[in-house]
Amino acid sequence: MKNLILFIVAIVAINILEGCSHQSYVNNGESIYRTGRNLEGRSLLDKGNSQIRIIKSCQGCHGKNGDRMGNCNIKWSHLSDPGKISVAYNDSLFTRFLDKDIKSDGTAAQTGVHWNMTTEEKKDLVEFLKSL
Repeated sequence: MKNLILFIVAIVAINILEGCSHQSYVNNGESIYRTGRNLEGRSLLDKGNSQIRIIKSCQGCHGKNGDRMGNCNIKWSHLSDPGKISVAYNDSLFTRFLDKDIKSDGTAAQTGVHWNMTTEEKKDLVEFLKSL
């Protein structure tokens, strides 16, 4: 329990520090990944359906390069590698994950974080993940 509390405190601190930096992002996918907002500034976190509401971006948990969480690496080179994931992700399986919280193998992911993204925003995010 103590480790869980320390983990949550660390994530909150990281999110606060990341929120203090005002940067311009190269594309919409990077903005979504790093801030949880599209380039227009609209927050994409679905607080009503998310169990974890303190996280405001993908980067908040997964880190700058997508590999902070060893068991939940979201670098595209990892997600799309059948040697690392039994059913490798493709664009449509990752979109399904974002929409329905279903992993590539069809099982429930139960991430606790849900997003309100347009089809184009999901495509932008996938393209950014491919650049990590």
